[in-house]
Amino acid sequence: MRKKVWWIVIGVAVGSLALLTACQGTAGTAGPAGAPGKDADMTEVNKAIDARFTTVDRKLPLWAIQPGTAPRMIELTLYFNNMWFGAQAGNWDLARFEAYRSEETVKGIYVTRPAREAVLKAWADPNLAALIKAIEAKDKAAFEKAYDTAIAGCNGCHAGSEGGPLKSMGAFKITRPTTPLFSNIDYSGK
Repeated sequence: MRKKVWWIVIGVAVGSLALLTACQGTAGTAGPAGAPGKDADMTEVNKAIDARFTTVDRKLPLWAIQPGTAPRMIELTLYFNNMWFGAQAGNWDLARFEAYRSEETVKGIYVTRPAREAVLKAWADPNLAALIKAIEAKDKAAFEKAYDTAIAGCNGCHAGSEGGPLKSMGAFKITRPTTPLFSNIDYSGK
């Protein structure tokens, strides 16, 4: 029994060494007559992998589990709520952070739901830019105007959209928040 285990250990070691040698031995060397070597082959492999992971394919498990538009809208609701109460309390850093998170969420939708990119971009580009401009200027009146314009855009998009089991997403009407979603945040930042 001991002899058998010893041969298995030797076999695993030799196999590992052979595999390591095969992987490293010719990497970076050119083939015959200047033909591309392993580095060029790896570049092509990396391109193929990148193409596979950056192209939506719902049959791939990682694509199948990506959140759709609806969960991202919940994220935007959360960020817009915090942005509103941060700005109302004069905490412009919090408001700016939530605008940043809104931008990041929208970018995620561009990747996971490319069919929605054009419509969402038409809303996000001007509205998030106006919010950020007002926040960075610490201009509460401009912020409120930009905020109201952004949520009016949300409602216009919802009214014109179809999705899931609904004929219209108009059932989701957005308004200014009246209550913070979180009671444990000091929106003044003090």
